[in-house]
Amino acid sequence: MDISQIYENMPVYAEGPGGLAGVSDTHIGNIDSIQGDKYFKLTKHSSPDGQHHWFPVEWIRAVDERAVYLNKTITEVDSELLNEKPAGVENN
Repeated sequence: MDISQIYENMPVYAEGPGGLAGVSDTHIGNIDSIQGDKYFKLTKHSSPDGQHHWFPVEWIRAVDERAVYLNKTITEVDSELLNEKPAGVENN
């Protein structure tokens, strides 16, 4: 997987029950930026609570020309998504 294909405002999807990219996945937000080559920050306006959230690069299972797909279900994302900037990440 090549994370250089990921761009600002690209939609991000949690894995759906079918496990097929784009078929049953759930939209969780849009990319704001990459943070320190280890985390991606989601935009505030795509978040239900109006705040930035972060997820590690390791969560990405696939990237195509239209979206980022995570290897986490929506339930896992809801409980594991970072609500604060990760330690060691510079301001972006």
